[in-house]
Amino acid sequence: MKKSLFAIACATLISASTAFADGGMFEAWLPENMTADVVAAVKFTRMQFSNWKFEDGTSSYTWLFSYDADLKNHWSVVDWRNKLNLALGYTWIDGVGKRKSSDKIFYETMADFNASEKIKPYIGARFESQFTRGYDYSEDEDGNEIKTTVSHFMAPGYVTQMAGIGYFPNDNFSTRLAFANRMTISSDYAYADDPDTKKLEKFKDEPGLESITEFKYSFSEIVTFKSRLWAFVNFKGVDEIDGKWENLLAVSLSPLFEFQVSYDIAYDKDLDKDSQHKNVILVGVTWRWF
Repeated sequence: MKKSLFAIACATLISASTAFADGGMFEAWLPENMTADVVAAVKFTRMQFSNWKFEDGTSSYTWLFSYDADLKNHWSVVDWRNKLNLALGYTWIDGVGKRKSSDKIFYETMADFNASEKIKPYIGARFESQFTRGYDYSEDEDGNEIKTTVSHFMAPGYVTQMAGIGYFPNDNFSTRLAFANRMTISSDYAYADDPDTKKLEKFKDEPGLESITEFKYSFSEIVTFKSRLWAFVNFKGVDEIDGKWENLLAVSLSPLFEFQVSYDIAYDKDLDKDSQHKNVILVGVTWRWF
């Protein structure tokens, strides 16, 4: 049984490697009017120490699953773009326990109307949330761990509708400005609550302006850099600004393995008055679909 599973795994890897040489496993199935950039990845790191006295060491493991899809349909009147970004990962450290390292659900759909080659009006919508519960960790007087739930799926959840105009000078760069309505949904934990009222609100509606700037550049066939800067300004005032700047450098080490460095900066006044930073360096198995 083990030999059969090993043979199947080897055959899968070989067939995947052959497909990747042509740009992606399902590249031949792509319609002529569609472009796609779809990558699924699994990354795992493990360190195990047992009676290791030569140097300090703590047993740990980290795993991360991610799925990143960017699909574009091209027609004479309109271009339709769909982005889906999913991520879920955990880290376990001996003596500390399991902690969530990544949890993301992001879906965005936009229709660009081809009024001209570079300047296009557009409409769109976006959904954001997470898969599993998030916790705040503390200790009681005896040193026992206390887990307090602070978030879960749709707490919070964000739904945004937008309509505006975009500038597309080339395939690598685009910038958009739109009137947007950002809705916060939170049945628990007061993410949608208005502190100026006595009632605990579970839904918040925020009209405002939204800006999205995207940049993508391939230094070579194996090195790619992506950057996305998003900002939302509530009509209530300039202090009501949310934003996120995401950066990713990907290096293909082989048809099946990829090295990634990412650095994200985020600010949301409802979550924290200070900016948040995230830096990740990973190597793992990558399955390129397109």
